[in-house]
Amino acid sequence: MHYAAFHTIETERLILRDIRMEDIQEYYERLFGDGDVCRYLLFDPHQDIGESLQSIEKTLRRYEEGRCYRWGIALKADDSLIGVIELLRFDEETDTCSFAYMLGCDYWNQGYGTETLRAVIAFAFEELEISRIIVDHMAENPASGAVMRKAGMTHIGTEKGKYYKHNILHDAEVYEIRNENRQELTANAYQKLAMTTLNPSLSRQDILINGVMGLCGESGEAIDIVKKHLHQGHALDKKKLADELGDIAWYLAETAHALGMSLEDILRGNIDKLKKRYPEGFSKEASSNRTV
Repeated sequence: MHYAAFHTIETERLILRDIRMEDIQEYYERLFGDGDVCRYLLFDPHQDIGESLQSIEKTLRRYEEGRCYRWGIALKADDSLIGVIELLRFDEETDTCSFAYMLGCDYWNQGYGTETLRAVIAFAFEELEISRIIVDHMAENPASGAVMRKAGMTHIGTEKGKYYKHNILHDAEVYEIRNENRQELTANAYQKLAMTTLNPSLSRQDILINGVMGLCGESGEAIDIVKKHLHQGHALDKKKLADELGDIAWYLAETAHALGMSLEDILRGNIDKLKKRYPEGFSKEASSNRTV
């Protein structure tokens, strides 16, 4: 994913913009202070306008800190605030994120939710280069699911008892949408792309030696990260470890290239071997008694 600058988004009827202190009245009365709007959200309505004031102040601080994708949904006609939407729960390892939104009751069933969501999905895919957006809603709120489907999302399952509110467990209906411009990368496609960065002056033998040595070196780097986590009290640096795994993959592709083999053939060969060794899955007994 790629972190892009927060900016205003314009749709046919709406402007998605920064939330401002002058929005406080609509922010409280139309949104965070309305029990109907907050019914299926994880927090209770704000009890007074002071809570909403603190919420806006927190948002303004987050804008200053950067990487905050929280828009006020405003009508083009008069710039009045009718909702809020935010991209959140970014996961760089899986290249995914989620979102949360709310819309004032007077603006339900008029297509504003779908119009907003389509625009924010486009921002996530085109500017943040997110591969997949995953989100859910309480099962008791099917209207939210309808908005997600209209925006192009697909229902992928139900998570039982995910949310707990007011002493009641609530199931969650889960939706996703994938970025069609970031298709799943196959092993052979990766190998082809990786080898475009290969030093063209190397001989076949040099490529083989460089590949095997690189595998050993980068594996050592990965081991060192885990060692520091397990024995030296460091936090596990998942980003750095993922980078090392990527380097290992590159050298694996290089070694396969030196052998004149595709990564897919190598991976399939490994799976075939494992199936023969452990047709019922790994066990200590099967490992001790294996013949291949």
